[in-house]
Amino acid sequence: MTEPRHAAANGNTSVFLTLLVLVAACGAAAVDDDGKLSGSYFGQDPPGLEAEIFAPDLISQKGRYEFAVSFAPGGERLLFSVQTAEGEVHILHSGLVDGFWSRPEMVSITAGARRDEMEAFFDLDGKYLYFAPYDEGLDVRIWRAEIVGNEFVNPTPLAGPIDAAPAFYPTSASSGAIYYTNILERKPYRARRDDDGSWQIEPLGLELVGHAFVAPDESFVLVDARADDSLGEGDIYVAFALADGGWSAPVNLGDGVNSEYSESCPSLSDDGKFLFFSRYDEPDEVAQIYWVDSGVIEAARQRQLIE
Repeated sequence: MTEPRHAAANGNTSVFLTLLVLVAACGAAAVDDDGKLSGSYFGQDPPGLEAEIFAPDLISQKGRYEFAVSFAPGGERLLFSVQTAEGEVHILHSGLVDGFWSRPEMVSITAGARRDEMEAFFDLDGKYLYFAPYDEGLDVRIWRAEIVGNEFVNPTPLAGPIDAAPAFYPTSASSGAIYYTNILERKPYRARRDDDGSWQIEPLGLELVGHAFVAPDESFVLVDARADDSLGEGDIYVAFALADGGWSAPVNLGDGVNSEYSESCPSLSDDGKFLFFSRYDEPDEVAQIYWVDSGVIEAARQRQLIE
């Protein structure tokens, strides 16, 4: 049966309009025949000190809950997490192939050993991936996989005291330390690996934190929390390392980042230039990924010094 001419024309028009949307969203980025984007950060125009949606329609899709952005060292691979309408949680991966970003696809790092997987973060030298898989919510723990070429292999739960309580959002520092959140306590912890392979832990001393992301040099930690100065149900804050080994009181990053909605899951780009986070600004509190110039962190430091 021959396809009606008007149906074929409408189909071509739809593809053409989709490509126009992608070009408009990506500034000077090139777009190939499949609508894939080229350039750093998917060819998006860099944001200033006011947050913008990141890669709309490709990474940030309306109606899909997205969170936990991690770029690999060099910025040529991206991992982020999504939650489906059915409640399933997956890690999606995209990478530069022949100069163009591949369409994000689900990766199963545990190969089915755990039902859901989320919050995958590259370590700073690109050798390991830390993530949080689970079956039934509170059985979530921190795992590590080796990175071999384009594959994630030998997924293993971290051993030692770090395995004693539900935990998620594992981010790493140049020292090899891992920062994560104890879910039951709602407190961020630091973990260090002993010679025997076990991970010893210590609390940071920050209270009622949802997710924590550490700077590579451990000079500050980004957290999401709710406090008296929050603009919405939850905001992004920064706590700065003190000379005595403690942390400053968290400083609100301000209205260039935070809004009347909830913001959570902060992370930095591999080059430290941009802050990524989720904003729950869609119906039913579905979150999209936003990004902003990381200069908002230094601005917060300066406000803290003045105060």
